[in-house]
Amino acid sequence: MNAAIGESTHLRHGTVVGPPALFPQPPTHHGLLDPKNIPQLLPDAWAWPLDELNGPARQLRRNAAIRLVQMTRGGSRAAAARYLGIAPGALQSATVTIRAWQKMPGNADAYQHALQRIAEIAAATEAASSTRLTAPEERPSGLEPVGAGLPSPGHEIGTGI
Repeated sequence: MNAAIGESTHLRHGTVVGPPALFPQPPTHHGLLDPKNIPQLLPDAWAWPLDELNGPARQLRRNAAIRLVQMTRGGSRAAAARYLGIAPGALQSATVTIRAWQKMPGNADAYQHALQRIAEIAAATEAASSTRLTAPEERPSGLEPVGAGLPSPGHEIGTGI
């Protein structure tokens, strides 16, 4: 009997435990942003629209990162936080703080507008960095351009010429 119970309760790696999200977010920016490039705490270059909100800055940045993952992958806040490696306690703290702040007049709409702006900034930054060639002075040390160290055209390999 223990074997039967063990088989029926065995969870695969990555299985979500707990109730499903009541309102999982659809991926509104799927393909526009790569969720792998979204950090737990947004960099200043992305997060400046949040600075104009006069809200709890650290919590807004953490919550915005969670929302960006939801915008790219869909799903619940908890799933997005897990994807980012944000601890459940930090998620709970951010959620309580942000929800209380959003109840003040105008804050919820201003936050949604800021999120859209952040998504645009992140997408533009990601597109620019993925298509731009890196200048030699911008390359991390130790990295050589593709083809470095290969014989020059006209040089015959193995002949010493």
